[in-house]
Amino acid sequence: MRTLKLFLTGAAVALALLAPGPALAAATDETPKKPHILLVVVDDFGYNNIGYHRTEYTNGKYEAEVNTPTLDRLMRQGIKLNRHYVYNYCSPSRSSLQSGRLPVHVSVENTNPVAVNPNDPVSGFSGIPRNMTGIASKLRSAGYRTHMTGKWDAGMATWDHTPMGRGYETFLGYYHHANDEWTETLSTGSVVHGDMCSKFGPELVDLWNTTGPAIGLNGTGFEDQIFADNSLQIIRDHDPSEPLFLFHSFRSVHTPLQIPSENEKQYLFLLNKHKRRYAAMVAFMDTVVGDLVSALAEKDMWKDTFMVLTSDNGGPIYGIIPPGSLLPRPVFGAANNLPLRGGKLADWEGGIRVNAFVSGGALAAAKRGTVLEDYIHIADWYATFCEAAGVDPTDDRAAAANLPPIDSISHWKRLTTTQEDAANQRTEIHVSAMALIQGKYKIVTGTDNEIAYDFLNMTKTGLMPFDVHAVGYGPSAIKNTLTLGRDCTAGCLFDIIADPNEDNEITKDNPEIVAKMMARLKELNKNNFHPDRGQPSKLACTVSNKLYSGFYGPFIDVPGFPSSLADHAQHQVAPARENVHLEHVAQLLRS
Repeated sequence: MRTLKLFLTGAAVALALLAPGPALAAATDETPKKPHILLVVVDDFGYNNIGYHRTEYTNGKYEAEVNTPTLDRLMRQGIKLNRHYVYNYCSPSRSSLQSGRLPVHVSVENTNPVAVNPNDPVSGFSGIPRNMTGIASKLRSAGYRTHMTGKWDAGMATWDHTPMGRGYETFLGYYHHANDEWTETLSTGSVVHGDMCSKFGPELVDLWNTTGPAIGLNGTGFEDQIFADNSLQIIRDHDPSEPLFLFHSFRSVHTPLQIPSENEKQYLFLLNKHKRRYAAMVAFMDTVVGDLVSALAEKDMWKDTFMVLTSDNGGPIYGIIPPGSLLPRPVFGAANNLPLRGGKLADWEGGIRVNAFVSGGALAAAKRGTVLEDYIHIADWYATFCEAAGVDPTDDRAAAANLPPIDSISHWKRLTTTQEDAANQRTEIHVSAMALIQGKYKIVTGTDNEIAYDFLNMTKTGLMPFDVHAVGYGPSAIKNTLTLGRDCTAGCLFDIIADPNEDNEITKDNPEIVAKMMARLKELNKNNFHPDRGQPSKLACTVSNKLYSGFYGPFIDVPGFPSSLADHAQHQVAPARENVHLEHVAQLLRS
């Protein structure tokens, strides 16, 4: 087993982060050089599971439930994005990030990645429609070298849906919502979708390496360490004269909560095992981020880097029984979103307002150490990166297919120069079909789970009280879960600037605002994108077993849906322990 490096690189990280002068040389207002871009997404990261928020909430009395010294330093040297919004769960946020659309205009379903609607060869799949252009494709057209490591969760049915089809030159990672940190199979702890294919054969592995399954790499160590090593090698091998776009997408801290025992020992003072593992995973993630920054500094690239870190949704505070469980043992999310209400799967602030900051040498010196209160949505990084690269963000390919245009707003000037760029300021966020933000107001509709604060009796050593325990799983179980009494069917209005915790509902005092926002939400919802994504396809299992030696991968050869596709695949067997290239797969499926 690999030896993990947690807390062994603190000195190097500190030097890279704290060194004055060249290590953090400021960009000028007229920086001609295209910056290196480091995009880091942390999975299911609780709002109060980062050091600087923990410190703020405890009035400066830092309680070491979790340690994130690297993230804290990067935030202090960068810009804290105090109102950064996402969707309330994984795949829609990730599809939004890659496509530049609000989730309501690209995907709001956490559809099984093997779903197919054979009547719609453009949008009849999980994730991003085939004809939408990914951010990596845009950056690659501007001369960037584009690489991705980690969780994808934005589609896998066809080559177009994969990271490579979206413009990434290399990809080491997985396609589903979660996998096992040690075996890369689909553990029942991934909450939403079990391993459908295990019904028809052996358990499949979800680990892909650019052109084929990562055969031989699975089961060789802790997955987040494997991913860290991959991204570090990408940086070491990169030619600094070329702009780099590196997307590092952590497996942590999604369920199942898994961490080597030696890392967990640092948190034995947390008596609850779920909190303990979650904290250890966060600490491991923090160290990996430091290693990535150190590697960039060693290559003299950090001074020209624009770094973004965000979570894909609020931290999970639930206990849910996942599909395939033989015993009614819930999976606990174990995050902490205090002081925000709710968490993952909910449109309360705890589900959609997340930890986020920018850092690196590309920032204007005057902006470092500041807090930006402007609204930013995860979709906005698309246009922001395009402006950094000097490329037009318009998606002509999508327009030709009659797909929704991008919603992305560039914040490049606001973040990297002293200009305020008022023209590119987001004042409204169409959060979901059920929620809308306009200025200081937010309206939430329907009935929602996770209605209360998480960790009502928060102590360093106490057990975690959860807001919801859904008996069963999936949307219907969550929707029918008993809440603590708030019914927002007719709309609940909050002033999220004065009341970020959503304690004080002001609906009755503002009937005109409620009526206006409800009408606006109804109007916006008319343009929501809701293609029929289809149903899980056994073909994915057949192709994965026969062509990929038991690994998940793309399974539809488009254009067209040959009716004999599965029959062809059943007669083809991939050579054992060899990468099966997609060109070979396409040839086999057409034969």
